[in-house]
Amino acid sequence: MHRLIIRNAIVYDGSGSPGVRADIAIDDDRISAVGEISSEAAQTLDASGLAAAPGFIDVHSHDDFQVLTEPDVTHNVLQGITTVIVGNCGFGAAPAESAQVQMRAIQEVDATFEPWSGYADYLETVDRNPPSLNVAALVGHHTVRRAAMGGVEKRPPSSDELAEMRRMTAEGMEVGAVGLSTGLVYEPGRYSDTAEVVALAEEVAARDGIYVSHMRNEGDGLLDAVQETIGIGKAAGCGVEISHHKAVGAENWGKVTQSLEMIESAQSDGLDVTADQYPYTARSTMLFALVQNGTFGSGSGGAMGRSSPDEVLLCSVPDDPSLEGRTLQSFVEEWDLTGEDAANRILKEHGNEVLVAAFGMDEGDVRMVMAHPSTMIGTDGLDRGSKPHPRAWGTYPRILGKYVRDEGILSLEDAIWRMTGFPAKKFSLTDRGALKPGAFADIVLFDPATVIDRATFEDPRNGPDGMPHVIVNGRFVIRDGKHTHARAGRALRRNMA
Repeated sequence: MHRLIIRNAIVYDGSGSPGVRADIAIDDDRISAVGEISSEAAQTLDASGLAAAPGFIDVHSHDDFQVLTEPDVTHNVLQGITTVIVGNCGFGAAPAESAQVQMRAIQEVDATFEPWSGYADYLETVDRNPPSLNVAALVGHHTVRRAAMGGVEKRPPSSDELAEMRRMTAEGMEVGAVGLSTGLVYEPGRYSDTAEVVALAEEVAARDGIYVSHMRNEGDGLLDAVQETIGIGKAAGCGVEISHHKAVGAENWGKVTQSLEMIESAQSDGLDVTADQYPYTARSTMLFALVQNGTFGSGSGGAMGRSSPDEVLLCSVPDDPSLEGRTLQSFVEEWDLTGEDAANRILKEHGNEVLVAAFGMDEGDVRMVMAHPSTMIGTDGLDRGSKPHPRAWGTYPRILGKYVRDEGILSLEDAIWRMTGFPAKKFSLTDRGALKPGAFADIVLFDPATVIDRATFEDPRNGPDGMPHVIVNGRFVIRDGKHTHARAGRALRRNMA
């Protein structure tokens, strides 16, 4: 007798193959059978009318601390995410003291846990305090640079400092981190040169990991930044993941045609180069970073592209939540200032932890990047403040509803591949991202006819419609649309079951 049988689902196995009607048997934390199952089970779920897919793998998460401080991670599991890859954009989790300083702008950091010195301790902390989903980690360049150099330093590292950065990167990779990430528009990573990043990527390549980058420029220098990113992977000898592939600023719209061609060219040369994307025309980041990169000044907007004050929404103002949801333009008008001066006044009065959502991308570019076979899906979610960017709550159902069912940009089986089997392969997650016997029982059940996101910029903290059940390691974390509060997740390590 099986522990659980899901009956009459349309099963999409995560390989890109079309769905087939089948039953799924689960025993312990693994799938034991898929097909027509005649045996009995202690528990049965009738999934008639529902699609069954492997649990979604969020390749671009910033929930490094949130998986410990808010272990329900409700915004993720409600939308079918069963694994997050944390440590993106250079904001890594270890060492803890450096990470707490580095991450304080993008998430609330609780210090109730014993500080961890490296990634072995971090992953063990996750295992001792399991959240509702699985956690894999990237080594964050910002964090190791800050730790090795004693803070934000606008200079190259000394030979000893670089050796320490290499040591910390190697430690993370040795204990199962899936790669190295950079965020070359943010402090302190923006002060590094290409050679520094190559040196750390060599430690990753030696241990079969990948290089993941929020590139040095997503505005008028997009193509140069893509060239640098691919070049780092080539020089170090590792695969490359371009984070949240986009072109920001109206004058740069359409450049993704060329950046996609550059990815294709690199792939033709035998390089493992891919990208990820969230399905929105607004990004979310620190207001301080937009100012620092020239977003509101004259010209093209610098490394982060241009957004006008009426395109910028305040998501999180920790010391004054009443300001959340207001546009930067409203302050421009209230104070009779330019956009840049209004932003600087907000930072002076409320600190550098203010988070915003900023429009500036083209919907046609979003569709083009999404349709390209190099692209997988990630939320880049920052679930902080009362008005977080809705991608934190709505990315996956938005793909399945708007872009698959309603617009036909992707087929359902292709979209599921980009959310499951593709990222599992890229990030070396053994027995994940597949719905087949022997794989871990990470499963999402949804209605293809009704699934849709309900998170909006005005009211973002809403889960989806049409996604009633989510299973992590064989246990329901979402049942009939409600969180069970099961702590079914665990730390995942590269190429380790």
